[in-house]
Amino acid sequence: MQNFQGNGNEDLVKTAGEITGEMLKKVGINMNFAPVLDVKRFADNHAIGDRAYSADVNIVSKYGIEYMKELQNKNVIPIIKHFPGHGLTIKDSHFILPIVKKDMPKLGKEDMLPFERAIKEGADALLVSHLLIKGETQNMPASMSRRFITKYIRKKYHYKGLIVTDDMRMKGIRILYGKNTPIKKAFYAGNDIILLKYQKDEKMIENIIKEIKKSSIKEARVNRSVRRILKIKDKYHLNDEEIKIDDDFKLNINNKIREVKTKLEI
Repeated sequence: MQNFQGNGNEDLVKTAGEITGEMLKKVGINMNFAPVLDVKRFADNHAIGDRAYSADVNIVSKYGIEYMKELQNKNVIPIIKHFPGHGLTIKDSHFILPIVKKDMPKLGKEDMLPFERAIKEGADALLVSHLLIKGETQNMPASMSRRFITKYIRKKYHYKGLIVTDDMRMKGIRILYGKNTPIKKAFYAGNDIILLKYQKDEKMIENIIKEIKKSSIKEARVNRSVRRILKIKDKYHLNDEEIKIDDDFKLNINNKIREVKTKLEI
């Protein structure tokens, strides 16, 4: 939930993050798959399109970190995405597996830079995209590459937060790797949360449990991820308290939204 380009005004980005965080927290949503830290290179009908803040890596970093911190201030966990940068690909990973041909040193200075900066500013969770990086991830996307995740997230950036996959039911993954193999490989690669869109998949959960019992997925590996998840839940004081939305809250949020619309002349 982002879809807001700053239009050169950092205060509006901050307000957007504040409003979003307040609304999400109040209705019981404790995690937001935002901000998007991809660099804009194509028109709005591109896979990233108008979700990107800018074509300028410094603006993307500045606005993205501002938005991230506002969510954190409202006790909502932000997930920075789509590492290492989906903005540079023509293809859309929802439908096909994009191939990145840019070398890693250049990626590090451009598309990966906003993520590095966000990590230094306290990012809690990072989403890895389904991008095959030539010469780095072998025949697997970054989201399923243990070598890539270990080398460029855990070691290069000394990142200790949550690592989340992009949706494992995207066509770009299912067509090439099937249904169950990607889940097992994603766990092995070092992801802490495996994203599966739509409803809960009981059969998938049963398959994962079977893999753990067979030691195809190591229990110790799963436990490391569980500890990271519990650490984040403890940081944000997450519980099962009933959520109540009062009229004063609705009025306050509506007034802030009207204020932003006025500034943007919508």
